[in-house]
Amino acid sequence: MTRLAESLQAVVLLDDRGVADRDSAFAAIVDAMAAAGAIPPALAGRAVEAMIDRAELGPTAIGEGVAIPHAWCRGLERTVAALGVSRKGLGGYESLDGEPVHLVLAILTPPERSAEAAKQALFDAWLGRLRDPAFREAVRLSGTADDVRRRLRDADAAS
Repeated sequence: MTRLAESLQAVVLLDDRGVADRDSAFAAIVDAMAAAGAIPPALAGRAVEAMIDRAELGPTAIGEGVAIPHAWCRGLERTVAALGVSRKGLGGYESLDGEPVHLVLAILTPPERSAEAAKQALFDAWLGRLRDPAFREAVRLSGTADDVRRRLRDADAAS
């Protein structure tokens, strides 16, 4: 079973960084992944570009304030994930229900087929929790990245 808290290499409070739109959110999340050592810094630009390209193919904002951008990134050795949280909501992020995006679960995978299973496991674990309005709101209103991680650990313990 995938544990939410352990599945993330970074948590980013986007409002604290002045991020207000989709592409800036992608850049901030990837920068946090690089800073945490989850991806080589030299791949950061390629990773952001891959996320933007994927989002242009079709909406990755699935509704209810949630987006799950996911992309293949050449040069990556393993699947990595990070969560961006925007209390205010992100502009310019087309969502299936037209609601602002508050939670961005970014997943980057190597372009090999073998990475699909890890990505799918992350999707499945997170989708179950992200369907819960109380969980989404608690994470969205967290004041610090440590608060987000604590809420994720509490959700893991409750499951």
